[in-house]
Amino acid sequence: MALSDLNAEKQIFPFNQLIVFPYQTFTGAMNMALDYYLAQNIEQFKAPILRFYGWQPYCLSLGYHQDEKFIDLNALREKGYQAVRRPTGGSAILHSEELTYGLIVPNQNLNNHDIYYLFHKYLVEALNQLNFPVSLNYQADKENYLRSAEKRFACFNRPAFTEIKYQNKKVVGSAQKLYKKALLQHGSILLGPKQNEIIYLMNADEQAKQRYLKILKNSSVSLSEISPENKIDLNLIIEGLLAQFEKRLNFTICFKLFDRHHLQAAQKFVPNFKIQ
Repeated sequence: MALSDLNAEKQIFPFNQLIVFPYQTFTGAMNMALDYYLAQNIEQFKAPILRFYGWQPYCLSLGYHQDEKFIDLNALREKGYQAVRRPTGGSAILHSEELTYGLIVPNQNLNNHDIYYLFHKYLVEALNQLNFPVSLNYQADKENYLRSAEKRFACFNRPAFTEIKYQNKKVVGSAQKLYKKALLQHGSILLGPKQNEIIYLMNADEQAKQRYLKILKNSSVSLSEISPENKIDLNLIIEGLLAQFEKRLNFTICFKLFDRHHLQAAQKFVPNFKIQ
């Protein structure tokens, strides 16, 4: 890469350090509460934060503006799943066989679209090095996902500009929320095909569900489906992504764990994200 390109990337991410919270699993509401807590208290950390996590139990999350009426809460309960509302936008996701990340960046008049692009660029390069031939998508969805209702209910049913795809199928779904102090970006990296089960958690008749399932399968794909012979290792994906930040931006990576104070402070926000 040319020096001018490196300088441009450094201008997008004008920091010297990245604080990383290693992979952990929490309930859906606690995951959202932790990200919200970090975004509201970013000044304590004085650097961008990248958090990796899973969901226990599996959880359906709605985008901030989505209508709850499309969720079949009884079907969720029968499976032992939970439901939350994300602070970020976008459409619904069933968090199951995936790696989720939360990126929290101090709001210093940065361009959120550039950050979105740059993060996905680094993730593409990390996945490519692990022999997953994904690429950036440069075609945005022309339909309003809120007006399209059921058709765009699932996040992986619709493309977004500079998101990650394989053979025109979406592999990573991401969304952002801009707060006064910080930018929060969520992302779901599909590891397995279980996310297709989201269709059966919708309030829709069987004919409609089968129609939406066909759309979903034609619109999205997981890493295990891209390369069945390629063993998926969460740590290798995380390490590959962090290596891009070190290489491209000369970042110092600082690992941190949640202490009791963090968890207690975040717990206060849990009710804000639960869907009963």
